[in-house]
Amino acid sequence: MNLINHAASGLALALALTAFAGCSGNTALVGRDNLPGRASQPVQNEIVRTVERVDTGSNEIHLRPSPGHPGMVTYSAETRVMYLGRVYPVSQLRVGDIVAMQMEKDSRGNPHTHSISLQKSTGDWAQRSN
Repeated sequence: MNLINHAASGLALALALTAFAGCSGNTALVGRDNLPGRASQPVQNEIVRTVERVDTGSNEIHLRPSPGHPGMVTYSAETRVMYLGRVYPVSQLRVGDIVAMQMEKDSRGNPHTHSISLQKSTGDWAQRSN
């Protein structure tokens, strides 16, 4: 049953990312650095990290330090967490949760995410309120 839930979660995330990419006006192919004959354009990177804390006042997710990776990522009011086919607010994240995030840069060049997938929970997310 857990394998089925994991597969359903992955499918839901894939569909959500496909819909997001289709709505963003970005026609670049995911996983390709650039198209032949065109200038290289940044591709959204996915990182998998452990949550240290969430600051809902400043819309920041603080992550366990790792060389070459941001220790803090900003998010917007529209950012949601996908887990087991359900959507949760970012405020539901807890210390120790392992998340995968699609990374981009905000207008000031800071790391930012619109898409978060909970990979491993430190608690029972089914019991958390939305």
